[in-house]
Parts: sequence; C-alpha cells; structure tokens
Amino acid sequence: MGCTRLLLLGLVLNVAHCREMLAILGEAIYLNCSYVGESQIERVELKRYITSKKAKRLAGFSNGKIFNNGNFSIQASSAYLRVLMNVTSVEVEGKYSCEFESGVDNFFSTLFITVIARPDVNVIVTGETVNGTHYQSVSCSATGGRPVPQISWLVSGLPPSDPPFTVNMTKTHHSDGTSTLRSILRFPTHLQDEDSVTCVVHHPALSNPEFTTARVETYTKPNVTIKAKMVQQEGNDFWVVFCISSGGSPATDISLALNTSEEPQRQTDTDRDMQRVSVQLPTTEYQGHNITCIFHHPKFTHKETRNIMLPTFYLSSAQSYSEPADNSEDFPIPELLALQEGDAGAVIGLKVTENVPRYNVICKKDDGVLPDGVELLGRNLTIQGPVEHHHAGLYECVFSYHHLKAKLKFNVTVKPPVVHYVPPTVQTELRTEYGRRVIECSAADAVPAANVSWLLPEGVSVDFWFNSTSHNGSHSVSEVLLLPACLPLEITAECVIKHPAFEKPESRSITLPLCVAHPNITISSSTEWRGGRKYTKVHCSVDSAAPAADVTWYVGNSNNSIASLMESEAHDDGLVSARSSVHFLSSIYAGQNLMCMVKHSSLEAPETRTIAIPEHKPPLLSLSVVRQRHSPLWLAVCDCIGECVESKLAFLPESTKNPLSVNSEYGGNTLKVRLAYEFPLSSHEGQNLTCVYQFDHMVTEKRTVHIPRYYISSVRILNHTSPLRSHYSDGAVLYRLSLHKDSHVQKILLQIEGNVPEYNLSCQRSDGSFVQMDGAAIIFPSALTEQDKGLYICQASFYHHTATVSIQVEDTSEEQMFVLVAIMCLSSASAITLVLVIILCVCCKRNKRTYKQRESLAGLTALMQEPGSPQMKKPEGTEKDSEEYAHLVGYAIVIDVKSTV
Repeated sequence: MGCTRLLLLGLVLNVAHCREMLAILGEAIYLNCSYVGESQIERVELKRYITSKKAKRLAGFSNGKIFNNGNFSIQASSAYLRVLMNVTSVEVEGKYSCEFESGVDNFFSTLFITVIARPDVNVIVTGETVNGTHYQSVSCSATGGRPVPQISWLVSGLPPSDPPFTVNMTKTHHSDGTSTLRSILRFPTHLQDEDSVTCVVHHPALSNPEFTTARVETYTKPNVTIKAKMVQQEGNDFWVVFCISSGGSPATDISLALNTSEEPQRQTDTDRDMQRVSVQLPTTEYQGHNITCIFHHPKFTHKETRNIMLPTFYLSSAQSYSEPADNSEDFPIPELLALQEGDAGAVIGLKVTENVPRYNVICKKDDGVLPDGVELLGRNLTIQGPVEHHHAGLYECVFSYHHLKAKLKFNVTVKPPVVHYVPPTVQTELRTEYGRRVIECSAADAVPAANVSWLLPEGVSVDFWFNSTSHNGSHSVSEVLLLPACLPLEITAECVIKHPAFEKPESRSITLPLCVAHPNITISSSTEWRGGRKYTKVHCSVDSAAPAADVTWYVGNSNNSIASLMESEAHDDGLVSARSSVHFLSSIYAGQNLMCMVKHSSLEAPETRTIAIPEHKPPLLSLSVVRQRHSPLWLAVCDCIGECVESKLAFLPESTKNPLSVNSEYGGNTLKVRLAYEFPLSSHEGQNLTCVYQFDHMVTEKRTVHIPRYYISSVRILNHTSPLRSHYSDGAVLYRLSLHKDSHVQKILLQIEGNVPEYNLSCQRSDGSFVQMDGAAIIFPSALTEQDKGLYICQASFYHHTATVSIQVEDTSEEQMFVLVAIMCLSSASAITLVLVIILCVCCKRNKRTYKQRESLAGLTALMQEPGSPQMKKPEGTEKDSEEYAHLVGYAIVIDVKSTV
C-alpha cells in the first residue's frame, strides 16, 4: 500500500521506480541507489519513511562528501549510492527512498523492505506406557520464525496415516515479532514398523525445506518354540522342558502350564536376543503329561501357545538269537538255542521292545551265576574262547527300568564238532643262518595236525627244532634240522609226513654236498698320531669254515710272538671271520717285517702273511720369512714334517718366544707341525732368525734365515730444481721447481734412493691436502692455478724407514723464460770473452821471468781453486814442477748466475 502511494507521488515528480526486498533477521543487506539518466546530479540521499509524509535521512553524497546518520558501510558517487545495513531487529522493516537532485529536476525511487526470520528446528523423542500400551511422541519445534513456518511429517517417505498416527500443532508468538510452531507426532510402538520418522519444515528464509530425521523404537515379532530333553542326576532321570523365545523386541512374557497341582521350580535364562524358561520334571511321574508354553508379546494379536506330550515308557517282547544271524528278522522266543562245540567268540543277542532311556539286565544260568567265560557285554551274552559242553543249560535274563520289567528264557545246547579231514600242504626249504645249514620241512593248513619226522644216515649228529601253530581250526607243523655249514661228507635227509587224509605217508628228500673251503687270509695296516707320536695298527683277517682260525704274530725271523687282540664273527653263509690285530709305537719295529701265521683244520700246514713296517726317518725342517700384505708385522714360519713334538720346536734368539702360534696337521703317515712367529721389522733387521728342533738324545736340527737391513737415503727430484737453502745449513733442503703456467699434464718426477724392495710414497700440500699421484710422480692434469703453487712435502716409507723432500712449486710464463734465457746468453758471452782475454795475456807474457810467471800462475790457480773445498788445493812445489804443472792446468771460470723468478 505504501509502495502505491509513492508511485502516485512519483508521477508528480517524474519518478518511475518502486521495488520490494526481503531481509533475513541477523544478516546484512545492500541498498543500492543509482541514476542512469543524462542530467547532472548534485546530491543523492537515502531516506526512510517514518510516516507516509515524514522521512528520515540515513545516508547520502553531496558536494563530494559522504554523510552517514547511522552505523552503515557506504560507497557513493554523484550518481551512485550503496549502503550496507545490518538487519538486527524487525524494526528495519519499512519504506525507503533514494532521491537524486539536479539543477533542473529531482528524481527518486522507492524500496519496501520486509524482514523475515529463519527458524531453528529441534526434534525430541519421548515414550510412555498407557494401560499397558507403549506410545512414542516425536516433537518437532521450529523456533524464532517470521512468518510462521509450516511443519509436516514423513514416515517411510509418505505422510503418516490416521490411525495409528496423530499430529498436534501448537503456535507461540514472541515479543520480537517471531513465533514458534510445535508439531507432535504420536503413535503406539507395536503398530509402527519403521525405525525413523522425518520432520519437514517449510519457510521463506530456507532455500530448501529442512528435513530432520529422528530414530524411534520398534518392536520385533519373536520366534517361539517348546523343547524337551532328558537328563540324569544322581542316578535318576528327569525331563527338562524349555519354553524358548528368540529374536523378539521387547522381551516376551513366558508362562508354563503343567496341568498339575504341584508347581515345580522354574528357571529363567536370558542370552542376547533369546529368552528361555525351563522346568525339570521326574520322568516316571510326568510320563504321558501334556506341557504347554504360553507366550505374550506386543506384536502378537493374541497369546501364542506351544504344546509337547511327554512319552509313556514301555518295556516288553524280549527275544534272543545267536550270531551270526539276520538281525532284521523277528525271532520268536526259541525253546532251544544250539551252539557248535569249538566255535570261538560265540555271541547270544538279546532283543527287547522298549522306549525307555536305559534299562538294567541281569542274566543267570540254571538259577545260578553265569559260567566262566560267559559275560554280559551291552545287549549280548558273549562266550570268551571256544564253546564247550558246560556252556549248555537254561538261561534267564531279566530287563528292568523302575517298575517296568521284561523276562527272557532260552535253553542252550552244544552240538559236537564235525570232523572234516584237510590234507596238509608240504614244503621243504634249505637255507643258511648264523653259520649253520637249516633244513625245514612243513605241513601247513591241515585238519587235524599232520605228523612230521626226519630220517638221517647213521652216525650223523644234528639238532632238531619243532614248531606248531593253529588258525581257524587248521593246523601247521614244521620240523627243522640244524647242520654245520660245511660237512666233511655228502648226506641225504628225508622228511616223512603222516596224515589221515593220506593213504600212505609222503616223503621229501634233500641232499647236502661235501664242503671244501680254503681260508681267505688278508693283512692290512693303518697309522695314527697321538701327542706327536706315530702308532701303527696291523690287522690279519681270516675267512674260513667253522671253527675259527688260530692267528699268531711274529717279528722278523724270531720265534718270539707278540701279544694281539683276537675276535671272531659267524656269517649267514656258514663262514666264520677271525680278526687279529696288534697295536704298537711305529718306531719300535721300524724297518722290520711283521708276520701273521694262520692255523686251521682245512690247511695242511700253517700259512703266513708278511707286512713291512717303514723305517723311521728324522723330521724335516723348513723356515721361511714373508712380509704380510695387510699387517705391519713380518711372519716367520717353521714347518716340521715327520714325527715332531710341538714342545721341542722353537725359534732363536730367545726374544722370539712371545708371541708364537702352533698348528698340527695329520696326513696319513706324516705329521706336519707349523710354528709361526709375527714380529716388527725393527726388532730383527740385519739379524739371523733360527728355527731349532731338539731330539731326545740332545741332537738338534736347525734352519736359519737372514733378515736384511734396509735403508732409504733420500727422495731425489728428477726435474730441474734449484735449492733455496744450502746443503750445509742446519735446516732441511727446500728445492724450488718452476712449472709452465699454461701447460697441461705436467709432472714432478721423484726417485727413491735406497735398497728397499718397495715403498709407499705420498705427497701433500702445506695445508695438509693430498695431491694426485701417478706412480712416483706428482701430476698436474690441468693448467697451473694459485692453489697448485706453494710448498709440497713428499715422504717415502718402508715400515720404519722414511725419507722426506720439500718442493716449492712456482710458475713461469713465456716472457719470464725469454728474459731468463737472454740473461744466461749474455752471461755466457761475457765469460767466453774474459777467457779469451786471459789466454791472450798468458801467451804474451810467456817469456817473462819465472817468478812473475809462477806468481801469475799461483794467482790463477788460487782463483780456480777458491770455489772448491780445501782438499782440492795443491801444495807449493819446485820451479820445475811449476813449469810442468803450467802445461797441465786448464783454466776455467765458473759464473754462478742465481736469479729469482
């Protein structure tokens, strides 16, 4: 309505804008005023109408300045005004206008703001029980909304039905212009199967409807059943009846109906989602009773029942039978039960018609106890062993369970055995066992048992062995002859078998040939080392027919025998092995023959075997000294091969005793003892090192090695150098060496002066850094740098011997080399000129007096000898000698040009 009035006013003032806007309580909105015409705007203002005719100035822009009559954020220009306003209350709702003033006309537009409030949604679930029925109430509240929100419900995606759902709405208005709407959804729990309901709130301040889901309680229909099982306690039987409810929610109310005046004790168990009510009933008192379980649950429209009928027990119709028999038949009670005499393991089965859980059985024979060998095992009477005549008689068995009983009587007779002759299976076998011939004659699987005997020639003495076995009524017998493996004559043995199934006795014959066997004699030896001593063991083996051979030992041609160890062993082929051995220190019989003499009944004369004992040789010594590759110590090794004792091997001089290591190796007939000694070169350099072995009779064996004396005198530089310090000064000599500044792959060549076989050469700069080496040369692979110049120290070492040289490396350019060559050429030319002048002067004054000549020569000689050592000066001689000496002396002037580059 307000917007319509402003439109009428706008027609008078040439205005054509009227708009509406929604503002959300608690948020901010932008109010925009803009002019798009062609007039020149001088002022723009935002006003709020308090009444239809009265307005309040809020903000604006005039004369290049912004004015603000409230807590606004403003952006403005002559044709544009933007105001950010916070919506803090409902009072913000109303009419607003934007006015633009120009020198000719005024323009304005109107805006109507409506304030809305976004509601807060809360859902609460409560439950209550009314008259035994459980109800749930879901409360959905939309608080602080403007205008009033709308609430609806969804159950499984659909609006709730009526019944069972009811919906109640309440509305509350607040002083700040907002309101609260509350909707309550109520339903009985057992009629609602969904586990959640959804509250849907609609409101203009919400971009989409707000869905809030609440979890509600649901009931589940249980599975109910009744079961019964029998248990035994203290010898009595009881029925345990179970009423079971499983998988239901909430808990099921279970009761049990027994239809008896007594109320037995009940037991209730709950296990997870299962409930169980049980009662224990005596079997004899409750047989045939009907038991009922009653179940109450909210999901049941009416009570559920489950019934079970406890069985009635009976015990009757006893029967007996003899195994083996067809147990599937119904056997009438026999007056006579016949058993076969001699049958083993006879079983009399006892059958009874019953449904009792168990029963007792008591059996007797002829009103007395059961005979020996007859036992009641389960439901059977079992005869242990073969059936005999005393097992016949009247048997009575009584079956009982509490008051129920059944009786079984039967008469057992024993039939005599029927004899059926079964001829035996006859076999003969010849084999050798434990050095004897074994001949076996057997008659197997016969009924009755056969009679077996042997017939032998007169004068033959043998051993007999008899065996008899029975199986399933058949009999097997065998008779064995034990004879020597080697017989002096041929014999024939005859086996005679008698049996009722044979019309006449049967026989089997075996012939044993004459045995002639020559003894097999072997001799062997072996050696072993103990404590550095060699011992020899000699064996003499004789394989012959029984009895075992007699073995004797002799040394050389003497008749004196030596002690030995004798053992014998009989083989399955009838032969006997005799083994004799002697054990002795090898040095006792060294170089002699050892003889083994064998005597046996099969030999016409004793036979001998001979073995030679090797001669005793002194041990061999060898000594070697080597330099170890990965150790600073030298190693001296003394090897002793032969009969060596470790304690008698030593090194000389005495200082070598510590430390030493000893190792022994045995190889067949030799023993190798190795004595090793590690020492530094400085301790024995230039000395003799001796290995000594001391024999028992004070005789020694020696081996000596000389340890050389090494030295390194100096490290020599092969490149052209000049000393910076004199050879005769106290300090070390420093050599100066020049390298070309721009050359590549330059080397400083070094040479070691001494007698060492090898050496270790290392060079480093004055700052301690190592330089690149190529054998005995320092290599500069690239052009010389400032780091390459300076002092270099090189050291050569061989164990404790060392030598050092110092080199000052400098660089020279081509210009410096040219100046140096020029100076050297000028110096050489001056020297040559001076020499020619001197020679000319000498030739001119040759004829002068001798005194002047001698004086001149003496002066020149002194001049030549001055740079040398005093030993080079000659003593004064005679005039004649001087004249002769003048012809022999050559004059030279040495100019030492020293320059520092």
